[in-house]
Amino acid sequence: MKGVADLCFSLNITVLKFIGVYSIENHKILHKVYGYTTYVVTMFPVAIFSSVHFMYFSNLTDFEANDFVMVAMIGFTIKFLPCLMKRNEIKKCIHYFDHFDRSLRRVEHKKIIEECISTCRRNANVYFMGCVVVLGGFSGELLMNLEELPFNMWLPNFVRENPFWFYTVQFLILSDIIYSGVFCGSIDTLMCGLCYRASAEIRVLKQSLQDNDELIFLCEDKAAESGRMFSEIKKCIRHHQLIQNFVKFYEECFSMVLFTQIMESSLIIAFLCFQLNTVLKSMTMDLNFYTFVNDLILQIFQILFYCYYGTLLMEENKSLSNAVYLSRWYEYDVQCRKALIMLMEGSKKPMTVTAGKLFPLSLETFTTILRRAYSLVAVLKSY
Repeated sequence: MKGVADLCFSLNITVLKFIGVYSIENHKILHKVYGYTTYVVTMFPVAIFSSVHFMYFSNLTDFEANDFVMVAMIGFTIKFLPCLMKRNEIKKCIHYFDHFDRSLRRVEHKKIIEECISTCRRNANVYFMGCVVVLGGFSGELLMNLEELPFNMWLPNFVRENPFWFYTVQFLILSDIIYSGVFCGSIDTLMCGLCYRASAEIRVLKQSLQDNDELIFLCEDKAAESGRMFSEIKKCIRHHQLIQNFVKFYEECFSMVLFTQIMESSLIIAFLCFQLNTVLKSMTMDLNFYTFVNDLILQIFQILFYCYYGTLLMEENKSLSNAVYLSRWYEYDVQCRKALIMLMEGSKKPMTVTAGKLFPLSLETFTTILRRAYSLVAVLKSY
């Protein structure tokens, strides 16, 4: 029987197995070698040639629309490496709550988890389909014009002059685009889905606290009631500690991935805003203008996607103290009240996911990124 994690992230797990990030039980070493080999072959050549062009031959104030794909490919090369290095930890993070899921018996708890499964599957399907459509369109453009590179990148002269090597590079670019699209479509929704899973567990915990109030009316024996109540509150405390440990482990797995993606998106947003400003001044609404607008919306949405679920987790944890206070704690005995105080004190510690241990994933961070991007645009305008 499939667990909650398998139902939430079935598409993500399938894709991550295919690209060698989600470790499989059989042939672990072979699958690990396959993952690293696929990553190096598809990502490194394009990233190296693009980096050389970006550092020595490009003009920061005169980017073309497809040049932003080049910048994204360089960023993806850095972003994907921590995922491969922590492949076993990522698998453990996905199935972190599997043992606890077996204890979900109440209908209200199951409804919360079912809603979580539905949301995670919806996000994965929509986001993955969007990545496939966007990168599929770019791949189609590449295949329709194989005589030219899809974006500016440095190549040795012998590669440009030899058709075999030139088409090999085109094939590597196409492989890089497909690999990046599949990887991003799976890992981005997985990170946000796991964050949402943690917030759903807090909702289950709050529902458990509410359910404890019913024990007062269901049990006539006060001594038995007190003992059972204390046992249920201890379960709630252990559940909250489990969620806290999960968030710490989640951050260890994905902190650098989040940091790389946010830094990359922030730089691209700044350059896109600068290019849009240049296009608007020249009053030329060509194809580049609409491409810039589309890329800008995608980059902003990607950061918002992370920050929204990070904020949701923080807000759910903050509301836990209120849930405890609004319960019928005044009818509990002293032992149960002390246990509830421990739970409230534990919930005071912010349940925050940070990117690179530097800044939290929150809507406040999202607005800060947009402000910093605007500041960078002002600097570029004077460049």
